[in-house]
Amino acid sequence: MVKSNISSIYAEGSTAVLTLENGAKNLLTEPEFIDTDVFCKWIDEHPELTSLVITGAGRHFSHGADVSLFSGSDTDGISRKLEKTRKLLCIIENLPLITVAAINGGCFGGGLEIALSCQFRISSKRSFFGLTEVMHGVVPGMGGMERMYRLLGKEKALMMCLRGEMISASDAKQYGLITDIAEGNCLESAFEFIKSLTEGKSTLQIRSIVETINKAARLEEDPSKGKFEAVLRGLSER
Repeated sequence: MVKSNISSIYAEGSTAVLTLENGAKNLLTEPEFIDTDVFCKWIDEHPELTSLVITGAGRHFSHGADVSLFSGSDTDGISRKLEKTRKLLCIIENLPLITVAAINGGCFGGGLEIALSCQFRISSKRSFFGLTEVMHGVVPGMGGMERMYRLLGKEKALMMCLRGEMISASDAKQYGLITDIAEGNCLESAFEFIKSLTEGKSTLQIRSIVETINKAARLEEDPSKGKFEAVLRGLSER
């Protein structure tokens, strides 16, 4: 296990588990919740990985930023911190891995912005969601607005961002904000969900598929070029 900033990361089989650990509400007192260089180095050192789960320690995923951070006048300092976090979330979003947020309890503000950087979101029945920054006189600063738009479309994204309201897990499922609601433990359900996608497939197959879809989402030209051949070569080398 490696600890960095307000998170820890370890491997369980072919799945990396990144856990937010900062008090009862897992507040983002450090927006860059894990040092980007530490995270990238750790991922590179584990080529066997096929997936990443992000979750929160204890009862909550994350209630987002500590609002006391907004009261200072150091706008440039805040901007630098947010830029580092935006870079980190873009890296997570573009990993050649299946990424799942396992959401327990409150998932608000920056916490939801982290969850939105994952491809899938599995929540507990008691979870609540909201981009609540507008209630504190600001707006989401970690890329959550645009990710919300890409996921839900213009109308729902505008309502979520402008109202800043908190919605239940069942409403979030109806909106399309989350993939599924766990019957029991959301982390266990995330592992079961990943197994349903990866069982019987090689690491090369999984990474090739995810990387191609990521490139297609970025509108890159001919994103699957060479992937079939690479996987076929890998199959013959077994």
